Amino acid sequence: MTIRQLRIRQSNKYPFKLGDVLNGTQDFRWCRRDDGWYCGVLAGHHIHVRQCGNVLEHCSGSDTDLTDLLSSYLRLDDPIEAIYDYISSRCDPVAQLVKNYPSLRLLRHPDPWECMVSYIYSVRSDTSTISRNVEAIAKKLGDPIELCGEVRYTFPTPETVLNAGVGLLEKERKGGLGRAPGYVITAAERTYYGELDLCRLAQPQVSYDEAKRQLMQCSGIGPKVSDCIALFALDKTEAFPVDVHVRRAVASCFPSGKLPSDKKIMKWAQERFGPYAGYAEPFLFYDDYQKPSDARGAPPCEERDADCDQEPTHPAPRGWFLHYRGLIDELLVPTLTAT
Repeated sequence: MTIRQLRIRQSNKYPFKLGDVLNGTQDFRWCRRDDGWYCGVLAGHHIHVRQCGNVLEHCSGSDTDLTDLLSSYLRLDDPIEAIYDYISSRCDPVAQLVKNYPSLRLLRHPDPWECMVSYIYSVRSDTSTISRNVEAIAKKLGDPIELCGEVRYTFPTPETVLNAGVGLLEKERKGGLGRAPGYVITAAERTYYGELDLCRLAQPQVSYDEAKRQLMQCSGIGPKVSDCIALFALDKTEAFPVDVHVRRAVASCFPSGKLPSDKKIMKWAQERFGPYAGYAEPFLFYDDYQKPSDARGAPPCEERDADCDQEPTHPAPRGWFLHYRGLIDELLVPTLTAT
């Protein structure tokens, strides 16, 4: 096992702290070991990483040099001072949050497919539940990778998930896997057959609007989920996911006391922060997320024409059948047997 080093260009104003970056609110497969190493699975690699001053030490189960992958994932080349100074200048409440949490960072997930499945399972789920869901899928359908006596699992491909079928995911769901196995099968189907080309959507020449439109054609992906995928995996930094945490945190930016609809919140963020709206979002999310539940407010949202926490109502032609196939079998098989 080779331990490699990645030097960080530290900022005095906004220092990099690995523990604050891998806090489980954007990517859900990291855990901290007792010896101080963070253990995760990144683009099919079992990886351990820790921070020693201005250096990140890391190693992988395949002994592959993941320096470039890790640098891209952590966005270490971002001009962080310029970006954070800019979003701070555009909104006083956000400026205060940047001061409060100067080591928060935006991540760039290297596997848009895994990111998409993770956020499909995020609807009405907390981060620990999402983590359990994603890990359960990987353990059931992925390949084992050992590192330092510890086994983790790759995330299965769309083809593997599709071949497993909705029956397996439904069965696992009863053990706490999640609430949207049919949507995952539909996403696997559209991705496998090329109807949804995530690699193309991640290209810089593909606009945020086009990426979001393509994502929302997939059943189970609404405004919030599509924005999460666009921001955290497709490098569309103008995306601004709105969930209950962001909604509450943004209330301080609207002194009228009447919080607008989610669509208007997204429009406000993109007009205020431009291509850096996505960098402001983690501060707003985290500020409410880390508060005790009894300390969180409940601002009104009367114009809920675009509730980002609601599952979309549009059907998926083939995914609909897959989603309900188990129920159909339950109803029909006894009848056919009796006949």
